[in-house]
Amino acid sequence: MYKTIVIHSRSTYWTNPEFSEEMEVDSDDLAKELEEKCNELEKHGFSIISILPISSGSITNGNGYYHTESIIIVAHK
Repeated sequence: MYKTIVIHSRSTYWTNPEFSEEMEVDSDDLAKELEEKCNELEKHGFSIISILPISSGSITNGNGYYHTESIIIVAHK
């Protein structure tokens, strides 16, 4: 049996939220949640197969950005 869990990242700030500029992912928060979910899966007998970052971004007028939108954990039991 396989199980997947998605963890969405949260940002610490936007320099200009109207134009979605300069978003910074709260990596400490994301790491803590990732650790909690992995430990929970292991506790229920699952083995972690992979952890996949999902990137998102935008390009406007030749300028762009990308950030980690979420992380997908894939586990097997």
